[in-house]
Amino acid sequence: MHEPTTGQSISESDLRIHGDAPARAQRIIRAKDAVKRLLAAGTVVEPADHYSVVAVLGQSNAHGAGMSGVGALPGQPDRRVHQWPGCGRRRGRILQAEDPLLHEIPGAGAGFATTFGSLLADYTGEAVLLVPSARGDTSFHQKNGYSWDPANRTARVNLYDLAVRQIGNALAAASTGSRLAAILWHQGESDVPLTPPDVYRDRLDALITGLRDNFGEVPFILGQMVPEEIATGHPKYPGIAAVHATTPDRHSACAHVSGPDGMHNPGETIHYNSAGQREFGRAMFEAYRDLAGPSRSE
Repeated sequence: MHEPTTGQSISESDLRIHGDAPARAQRIIRAKDAVKRLLAAGTVVEPADHYSVVAVLGQSNAHGAGMSGVGALPGQPDRRVHQWPGCGRRRGRILQAEDPLLHEIPGAGAGFATTFGSLLADYTGEAVLLVPSARGDTSFHQKNGYSWDPANRTARVNLYDLAVRQIGNALAAASTGSRLAAILWHQGESDVPLTPPDVYRDRLDALITGLRDNFGEVPFILGQMVPEEIATGHPKYPGIAAVHATTPDRHSACAHVSGPDGMHNPGETIHYNSAGQREFGRAMFEAYRDLAGPSRSE
C-alpha cells in the first residue's frame, strides 16, 4: 500500500475515528458477512440472447442503502434487467436484478442501478446485465482490509481487482455479442477524512485508466455525494466532491452527475433514500445517453 506525501496530512483524530475498526469488531463484521452471503439467493432467469453489461462500483450508495418512505411499495423488477451476482447460493448464474442487488455482500436497500438498467433497456432495445461490485464503507485508503486502490497489494480484498474479475466473468457468461456499455461509480464518503484530494484524484484516475485498459473506453458515470452531506458533514467533503466534478476534464467519455437535493434517508444525510436513488438512476442514464449518442433502436 502506498500513501504519497502531500501538503494535506491526515490527522490522528480522523484516523482513530474513521479508520480501521478494532480487530474484534472486524472479525464480527466478517462473520456476519459470511452469513449474509450464505443466505442470499436470488431468482434464476433464462439468459438473454445478448446484453448491454453495466458495472456498478463504489461504496454504500452504489451498494444500495435507500430506505423507502412510510407505506411505499418496492418497485417491480424489470424482466429485461438481470444481474451477475457477487455472492449468494446461486453465484455463477444469471439472476433477476432486483433491489437489494447481490454485491460482494447483499445490499441493504434500493440503489440507482436498477433504474438505470430499465432506462438503458428502453434506449437500446437490449436486455441489461448489471454487475454489482460495490462495498459499503470502503475507500482508496485501506480500511478494514479493503481498498479500491489498484496499486494496493497488501489489502485483504482489493476491490478494484475484484471488480475486474466480476466484469470479466459477467462478459464471459453473457451471450456472444454482449458488451460492457457503462461503468457507474459512486464513492468517496469514506475517503473524505482519510485521503487528501490530490491523492484521491490520482487513485481514481488510475482506477478509470485500469478499467479502460481492460475493457476499452467505456462511458464512466460518476455520481455526486449527497449535497446535504457535503454541506454539513466533515469539513473535507468539498475537496473530494471537487475531484468528482472535475474528473470529466481529465477523462473522455466521462460524466459527473449532480445528486438530488432533499432526498436522503431520514435521520442521516450520507445515503440517498429510495426516491433519491431512482432520481439518481434517471440522471445517470441521461448523462450516459448524452455520451453514447443515438440509440441502436433509432
